[in-house]
Amino acid sequence: MKKTLTFLFAVAMGAAFVHAQAPTSDVTPATDQVSQTIEWAEAVPADVSQTMEIADASFPAEQNVQTLLDEFVEHPDQTTAAILNILLGDFGVGHFYTGQTLRGVLDIIFCWTGIPAVVGIVEGIIWLCDDDAGWEARVARWQR
Repeated sequence: MKKTLTFLFAVAMGAAFVHAQAPTSDVTPATDQVSQTIEWAEAVPADVSQTMEIADASFPAEQNVQTLLDEFVEHPDQTTAAILNILLGDFGVGHFYTGQTLRGVLDIIFCWTGIPAVVGIVEGIIWLCDDDAGWEARVARWQR
């Protein structure tokens, strides 16, 4: 219970800090807005089409992004999964990362007991000690 209250307090303090850091909405005179617009327009290069071509070339094609996402979801990194499970196993972060959504939800539901934290540490150590073939077999079982 103490962990949960500490976590909720940290979240509330973070939200308060972000709210306190947010800029206030000052009304600026219309002349300032016009001068800012003119300064920005002068900074834009004359050949906008060349700029757009450079921007289009710097972003990967949509199908490449989808391929990268599929590969990321299908092949979670062993070390990353183990460290997430050791450090944040109480909240199921390692299980969500590896695609075990049900296990992650169960970890969140039972995080107040401390059991998912202990299980997360043990599983994380096991995952770190796994060889590549064992890790691949484990991931294949999870993705059925």
